[in-house]
Amino acid sequence: MIENYKEKFNNDGYFKVKNFIPKDDITKIIKEINEANDVDIYKDRNNKIRRIERIYNKGEKLININIKFIKFIKKYLDLKMLIFKDKFNLKPPEGEGFGAHYDGVFHFVDSNNIKKNGWYEYGDSFLSVLLSLDASNEKNGTIEIAKSHSNNFYQLLQNTKNDGTPDLLENVESSINFEKINLNVGDLLIFKNSCPHKSDKNNSKFNRRILYYTYLSEEFGDQYINYFEDKKLSKNKTSKSLIGQI
Repeated sequence: MIENYKEKFNNDGYFKVKNFIPKDDITKIIKEINEANDVDIYKDRNNKIRRIERIYNKGEKLININIKFIKFIKKYLDLKMLIFKDKFNLKPPEGEGFGAHYDGVFHFVDSNNIKKNGWYEYGDSFLSVLLSLDASNEKNGTIEIAKSHSNNFYQLLQNTKNDGTPDLLENVESSINFEKINLNVGDLLIFKNSCPHKSDKNNSKFNRRILYYTYLSEEFGDQYINYFEDKKLSKNKTSKSLIGQI
């Protein structure tokens, strides 16, 4: 129910929104992604494209959904947000999943060899809007998510391997109850960065494509260019969050 969005977000850290983007618009969004220039493309160990970043302003529909997301977040969560980062994830048939992790909870080394606190260099809380461009289900490796861990960066870091990745320790992961989120084309999943999440490989014969826009509070100002510049110059080559390995 619409009136429960804020309550569920505050209690659990995530919620689903059905039928947010019409299927005709999804087709146009995919077309804009495929035709986009001046983007960052990452391939997996099998040389398959797995991620495209810096995508949100590369087409009319991509720009408009950013505006729609910001308005939705303000209306239903009473949060004033700015876009922080973005990515298009393509999980092809047999494409790998990703291990349980928090978003943004890792250390990276900047161009001056100074250790930085992941996303928390730019703000203190983040939320992502996941838009399902294909049906996402158990067979094709849909996202699995758990309730938010409402701690600060250093407390969250203690639950990770602290190896330059945001991956959770095995004993921490085993203690968490994850929920598989089935999504139809045009559905959203909105979640805090402190929600542990993971996914399995794509065991179907079709792509599982999703679009992520991540936001931070407008009180921290526009950090979009700063984030991607720092990512480009970072000397941390082990972080999935930085190099998009899988």
